[in-house]
Amino acid sequence: MDIEKTQQFLIQTETAAQEILITKDELVALDFRRQKTREAFRALKNDMIPGEKAWMSVGNMFVKTRTLKAQNLLEREMKELDKDISDLHNKLKEQVKMLRDLEGKPELKGFDLQPITKEADIIMKALSK
Repeated sequence: MDIEKTQQFLIQTETAAQEILITKDELVALDFRRQKTREAFRALKNDMIPGEKAWMSVGNMFVKTRTLKAQNLLEREMKELDKDISDLHNKLKEQVKMLRDLEGKPELKGFDLQPITKEADIIMKALSK
């Protein structure tokens, strides 16, 4: 009976750890894609000639489109990638919390901090004067 509990505990722990590694790999892949999209956006922005068309990849095809439209599509894709990366970061935090709970370790302090909002920053600056 004790061996079965130990085996079940190890399976749960290894499964949780594997999910964390998979999420990290997804984050790396999305970040790489975001960086390439950002590079393409900057290249279009810096080399833009009004009225000129640019080739861009849509799925597995290349399409020639207006430069401004290509920039808008890339900008939209960057926003979607930022959202996906943010969602994966939150998922990763939950997975790490769950793994630590399984291992019986205390909750990480400062792991769930949120950035200061602009409004809070303005209030803090006003109070410090």
